[in-house]
Amino acid sequence: MTTPSDAVTQLSEADWIEAARYDKVVTGMRSSQVAALVVIGLLCGLMFPYVPAWQLALWGLASVLALGLRHDFGKRFTKLGELQSIDAQLNFARSRTWIWGLYGAVWTSCAFLLLEPMPPQLEGVCWMLLAGACSVAVLWMSAHLGVARLFLLSAAVCLVASLGLHSLIGWHAVHSESTFWFAGFLLAYLLVLLRVAAKQHEMHAKSIDLSYHNARLIYSLRQQTRTAQEALIFKDRFLAGAAHDLKQPVNALSIYAEWLGKEPELSTELGPKILQAAQAVNTLFDSMFDLVKLDAGQFRVVVQPVDLRRLFSDLELQFRPLAAQKGLELRVRPPPAGAALNSDPAILQRILGNLLGNAIRYTRQGGVLLAVRCEPEALRFEVWDTGIGIPPDQQSRIFGEFYKVQSAGTEEGFGLGLAIVQRLSGLLGHGVSMRSRPGRGSVFCVRAPFSVALTEEIRR
Repeated sequence: MTTPSDAVTQLSEADWIEAARYDKVVTGMRSSQVAALVVIGLLCGLMFPYVPAWQLALWGLASVLALGLRHDFGKRFTKLGELQSIDAQLNFARSRTWIWGLYGAVWTSCAFLLLEPMPPQLEGVCWMLLAGACSVAVLWMSAHLGVARLFLLSAAVCLVASLGLHSLIGWHAVHSESTFWFAGFLLAYLLVLLRVAAKQHEMHAKSIDLSYHNARLIYSLRQQTRTAQEALIFKDRFLAGAAHDLKQPVNALSIYAEWLGKEPELSTELGPKILQAAQAVNTLFDSMFDLVKLDAGQFRVVVQPVDLRRLFSDLELQFRPLAAQKGLELRVRPPPAGAALNSDPAILQRILGNLLGNAIRYTRQGGVLLAVRCEPEALRFEVWDTGIGIPPDQQSRIFGEFYKVQSAGTEEGFGLGLAIVQRLSGLLGHGVSMRSRPGRGSVFCVRAPFSVALTEEIRR
């Protein structure tokens, strides 16, 4: 059977419990296989002097075949469990329900043979062996009440049919009234076993129910452990990445400061470089703080009307110097008159700012464009660049934390910007998409619906 703590979330509670019931039936069946063969051998040996050989051989063969069928059932059921497929186990077990009815009918068809003349004491022993075999079968079948009931009802029907068939054909006269008493006693006993099976089933049900809830608990604990381990791995990766990315600008600051101390006349040349290194450190710290606040659920979203022209003006003022420093042209296409949007202005500015920063960072020549398009139900913010582009095999991974495009000239940056863009956009209910051609550039789009559907995180 599939590992309970894993399978417990893959199936409904009813299916998981039914599979566990069949599993208990198979376990009990294995333990009684040898005992059933012994009883078949004893019955055949005791009846051999008094029953026609062909009838005895026919019943013995049918009994062994029935044992073989249930053995094959158990083997295949277990194999399906080893393949981690409870669904397949259930489908297989349900399609083989007839086995249990056949098994009960084969066992009690022995009554037809016991109606042959034989010593009453020997006949009584045979009836008792038959009753005992039915009792043992019910004990392990009761884990699944449907299986036990099918076995007992088919056994009772076959017993009555054996009596009727023997009287109808009249091959041999019943040698004493005790034969009918034995048969009647067994029939009553089978009906009593129905009640016994129901009681036994209740005991199995409590055990299985406890196993189910324990499996749920184990799964929950495993999930919590996995989450904690992932958090530790992320923390280590985060610190390692941050330390690596801080090293270059901090070293640069140290070197420039040392040069400036030794040669003050280089201040004009070193000033912009010191400013660039300081900006790199500030950018990383901003990204780290954003991630920490996102993980802690500390971003407070305030949805309100956004002044789009002011937003674009602030972004142009912030990023034009950076673009000019790299010799790039930053074009900002003002929003069309009447364009309006409800969102969080500060978070939206962080999203577009990260996209603009990435575009400038990965563009060597040409320019960057910030624009907005009006759609019937949304505004579509677009950031175009003429940068290095993103290879198709990397486009699905660029929104991962600390992931950088593997291409020449991508040593800058920290691999956090797009991850933050995606998570912040998710908070606002805005969609993010991109198109890119290596060597030609990229365009990142943020689609902001006019009607803002607040996410759970926003509501908190």
